[in-house]
Amino acid sequence: MTDDHMHPLIGLTCAVLGTVLFGAKAIVFKLALEAGAGVEQMMALRMGFSFPIFLFVGIWSLRSRPIRPKPLMLLLAGGLGIMTYHIGTWLDFQSLRFISAQLERLILFTYPAIVAVLAWMVFGDRMTWRHAGALIFSYVGVIILFGRELSHAGHDVIIGSLFVFGAAVLMAINVTLAKSAIGALGSALFTSMAMGCAALTILVHSAATANAGHMPAFTPDIIMLGVVLAIVCTVLPSFLLSEGIARLGPGPASAIGNAGPVATAILAVFLLNEAFGWPHAAALVLTSIGISLLGTGKKKKTPSPSGQVIKNV
Repeated sequence: MTDDHMHPLIGLTCAVLGTVLFGAKAIVFKLALEAGAGVEQMMALRMGFSFPIFLFVGIWSLRSRPIRPKPLMLLLAGGLGIMTYHIGTWLDFQSLRFISAQLERLILFTYPAIVAVLAWMVFGDRMTWRHAGALIFSYVGVIILFGRELSHAGHDVIIGSLFVFGAAVLMAINVTLAKSAIGALGSALFTSMAMGCAALTILVHSAATANAGHMPAFTPDIIMLGVVLAIVCTVLPSFLLSEGIARLGPGPASAIGNAGPVATAILAVFLLNEAFGWPHAAALVLTSIGISLLGTGKKKKTPSPSGQVIKNV
């Protein structure tokens, strides 16, 4: 097979594998909960094992830059990092104590629709029937699965859904506001700065939790799952998706991202013994159609935050 054929094939493999590994995040955290782990504990392990790698990449990126970045852009990256990787992750992980991995992933998957709304509110992007259709399809799908879980698990589902919806809103704010900082710093330095600031606040949060006596013991099983969460579900998919985007372009890579909830559903059924019936299938199809609508519009010379985004978090 020639290099011309291998190039997109490698990109496709990276994008699919990155999507699957990102989708496994909720599965690994659910397994950690079963092992007796706490939310703050898993956040600390995830950041503790993944941050040194991102820090190395960030330092390498900073040293290779001919011009020093502006402090304002560094502060913006740090603030968005605390909002997304600390507060957003806390909300997301808390939600998994109340709802299934499938519902969590589906609600989080809708954040590009929220981006479209924020782009309309903040940047004045025009809302079209395509955007309206995306919102309708996406949230009808979510409501179907939400209703199914509510009838089986009770009002805890409302609490969990509100937690993860809050995480989706913060992710959408991050995507909407991060464009200028990423443009000024580059993605590697932006990610390193965001992860670094989040790591500091997460460690303070975890230390306060431990001092209050609410931190479970660090058993070998919990530490192992923390390593998997950090390396397999955070670091590896980040680099795999970056390589996939570089080889395929953002459009095809974003389309492959639609498989994220499907991958989570398959893993949840086999590893967590979660149920899967017609409400799950209908919710997956409707929400995937809704989010796909956001990537089918006409191309613009200056893309806005409501355009193509990689739907893996």
